[in-house]
Amino acid sequence: MALPRSKYVKEGEEGMYHCFTRCVRRAFLHGCDPVTGQDYSHRKAWLVERLKHLAAIFAIEVCAFAIMDNHYHVILRLRPDIVAAWSDLEVAARWLTLFPKSCLANGASLEEQIRALANCPERIELLRKRLCSLSWFMGRLNEFIAREANKEDQVKGRFWESRFKCQALLDLAAIAACLVYVDLNPIRAGLAATPEESDFTSIQQRIRDWQKENLPADSTSCGSTDCLDTPAAGWLCPIESDSRRRGILQMTAVEYFELVDRSGRIMRSDKRGAIDADLAPILLRMGANPEAWLDTISRFGSKFRLAAGMPCNMRNFAHQLGRRWLTGVAMARSAFVASPPQSA
Repeated sequence: MALPRSKYVKEGEEGMYHCFTRCVRRAFLHGCDPVTGQDYSHRKAWLVERLKHLAAIFAIEVCAFAIMDNHYHVILRLRPDIVAAWSDLEVAARWLTLFPKSCLANGASLEEQIRALANCPERIELLRKRLCSLSWFMGRLNEFIAREANKEDQVKGRFWESRFKCQALLDLAAIAACLVYVDLNPIRAGLAATPEESDFTSIQQRIRDWQKENLPADSTSCGSTDCLDTPAAGWLCPIESDSRRRGILQMTAVEYFELVDRSGRIMRSDKRGAIDADLAPILLRMGANPEAWLDTISRFGSKFRLAAGMPCNMRNFAHQLGRRWLTGVAMARSAFVASPPQSA
């Protein structure tokens, strides 16, 4: 039985969520359609740009993304602590940035519109909640892409097959496994051989940003014709915490690159086999079972439904929802070890 999203995505509470959406009838509406030969790949850049735009407005951090030909994945972290610290003027300014056309309604200047909106306490309180709402973030993402694509195709009707689906990530082990699962989507689909060649993914973006910061300029040339040409370092939530922002995992960016790279190698059809000896300690430190790692990152999306995490966390989550069990508990028993470190 389906569960309303409001039952497990709590307004005003921090949480990490894996969200994904497919095009209607699973058509290749932002990729190259193998049947018609029509290429819509330029729409993948629309999705990335829109994610960047929304990340700059909402109190929601983009932790990972992968834009495929007929669906996309994104991992988001809700930050109610950030939106609570914004002034009424900042809330008003961000909202009018999200809906700029409303600024033209009565001919007033943007500054006048911001001040007028900030002077409405009840409205500001509502907007403050919306600017940290998973549904509002995803709605503004999907609606924008659907409208632009329909305008380009000169058609009406659905672009996405349904509302987005999402999974709650309950602990560090689930977060790490889902991050790798999302970042390895192109490799799993046979569209790329390495993380740096995986176009329109967060792992490619992170590697390029790291190269720009740490390597000479002449050594950071893009190896792909579809590379993300607007790095805008800092728009993705960092892997490791720094003085400015809280990170996602208890590891450095380079350690995460190594984790994704080695995981990608064992996923390739010609490389299946035992986990690299150097990879096992990293997995154990995160709370993941090395012996089940390949299965975890290959089938994460299909084996977990409403939530993913340690068995104890999934039981607690089920109890909060008034359920006796959740799909994925059996997978959790094999995927994650019993005593994980503290979550990020």
